[in-house]
This record gives sequence, C-alpha cells and structure tokens, in this order.
Amino acid sequence: MPWRITAPLSVLLLALAGCAGDGAGPEAATASGAVTVANCGVAVPAGAPPIRIFAAFHNGIEAVYALGAGDRLVGAAYLDNPLLPGYAGQFHPDRQKPAYYPEEYPSREEVLRLDPDFVVSGFTGAFTTEGLGTRAELDRIGIGSYLFSQYCPTADGEGQKSLGENDVSLDGVYRDLTDLGRVLGVPARAEALVATMRETVAGVEGKLAGVERPTVAMLNRPGGGELRVFGAGDVATTIIEKAGGTQVFDDVPGRLTRIGTEELIRRKPEVIVVPACCGAEVGPDGARSVIDGLKADPALANVPAIRDGRIYAVTFAEVTPGVRNADAVANLAALLHPERF
Repeated sequence: MPWRITAPLSVLLLALAGCAGDGAGPEAATASGAVTVANCGVAVPAGAPPIRIFAAFHNGIEAVYALGAGDRLVGAAYLDNPLLPGYAGQFHPDRQKPAYYPEEYPSREEVLRLDPDFVVSGFTGAFTTEGLGTRAELDRIGIGSYLFSQYCPTADGEGQKSLGENDVSLDGVYRDLTDLGRVLGVPARAEALVATMRETVAGVEGKLAGVERPTVAMLNRPGGGELRVFGAGDVATTIIEKAGGTQVFDDVPGRLTRIGTEELIRRKPEVIVVPACCGAEVGPDGARSVIDGLKADPALANVPAIRDGRIYAVTFAEVTPGVRNADAVANLAALLHPERF
C-alpha cells in the first residue's frame, strides 16, 4: 500500500469530508496480503516504511526520535516537557524541521500541507473528527497511523473519554515500541530500545527485594483548580508499583480523575508525586506551585506525605506511555527507597 499522498490538498479535504461516518475500516491492507501489525483494531502496514511523519503529543514525538526516524518528522504537536537531550539536537522548529505546534492541534489543512504519509499519536484525541480526522478517514487518503495502545478508544474516532479495557503494563509499552519500529522499518532498533528498558526495570526490581512499600498518590492540579489523580488503568500506576510503591488510589479509574481535598486526607498517602506539565520549557520545577500549594494548605498538614516532606516533582512525559517509562521507574524508586540506590 503506498503511503504517499499524491492528490492536491483540495481533493484530500473533500475526501476527508466525504468519508466521514461511512463505517468502512482499513482492512484492505490485510486483504491485500501485506504484512501488518494490529493496533487498536487497525491493521497497520509494516512492509513499506513511511517517509513523512507527523507526531502528536510528547510520547509520540519522542518515540519517533528514539526509533531513529527523526529525520522523517515533518510536523509535531504538544511537548509536555523538554525533549530528552539525545533528541533535542534534532528538533529545529525555527527551521520547520519539524514544523511545531506547541499549544493546540493544527488544523487538518495545516497538517495536510505538510504532506505527511503517517501520523503517530500518543493519545486518541488526535484521531477524532475534531482533531486530525479518524484513522479510517486518514487511511482513505493514504495516511497511515499509529496510536499508543493504552489509549485505544472503544471505536475509531472516539476520544479520551471513551477508552477501552487496555493493557497498561510496561509489556504493553514494549509491544507498542516494537510494533511501531516494525512499521517504521527499524525493527532491530526497536528491539534494542526495548531490551535496554527491560534491563533498566530488572535492575531496579533487583534492588527492591523485600522493601516496605509506601502508599503513593500521583496527582496534579491543572490551572490551580481541583485535584486530579492518576488512578488505576494508567501506566502511572504501573510505574508506582514497579518502583516499589503502592497506588493509594487503586480503586479510582482513569487518568486525571477529579477528587476533593477530603479524599486526599482520607487516603493518607505516604508519598505524593506531582508530574510537571505542560510545554517544551517546563521541567520538574513546573510542579513547584502545586507542591507549594499543597504544603501551605492547613487542611493537609497531617497527610503523612506532606507532614514528612515526601512530596516530589517528576515530569508528565515520564508517566505517559513511552520511551521514558523505564527511567521513570528508576527515578521514582530512588525517591521512594533512597537507601537502596
């Protein structure tokens, strides 16, 4: 299946409009006998590597760089934190290499003008009618797609509020990176990346044998408003557990679920972790205002994590499914169990 777009922009936009809601899927690639990988119910061809990639969200962008395909990146949107140093030297939005959209989705027209033949997204919101178009719609105009499978929606075109029962383990992350490597034509590089990540996590687990696991709450307060916790059904919980902690909100579903202050008091977490977000210049210090606000709240003074000064900043990028997850386990383990590192 050729990935390359050859039709004029006006024709592509008409095609997107015309195919919306027709219910047809991308199974043609499978029917043709092409080698594919299964991704959120979509058969993604793995035999003809894309050459012009648009990546949405931090984890999608870094995955492309980690797999050695950064020179094929024509566009990118949404960095939550600074890129890892190994990738930052390749990121030149001032020269449109790639074109970068820091705060909101580019329009479909803007993306199509970049002439991509493939879109990688870290979250499902990119593949909605309100975003860049459903995956079926993109497929109809020759644009392939890959979505990190922890955010597979219940149906193509559904958003972040309609996720399926997805695998949130690190094995799921490894599988995504391996499959994406096959699609991008770099399977050996993907296997090496995953092997390094597995080795990192195994090394951490080897140091944590027999530790007493503190209860951990991972939370944020976007815009200074309500508290939101990273609950079960999210890779953040996997990272907490692999790092030798116990998720204190293990019965709260989803990601960034609203809770009241009284619920945080009732759960009595022994450690609080605050991921800093969002922007290419926002490092861990970006969590400072949230941490200071929690410390200054007299109602929270007796929460063990705050009373004992065990409230830490990390980056949002490391608790999102992607290439940083193994290092995130190591970093958090060192915070939870400094005596072992």
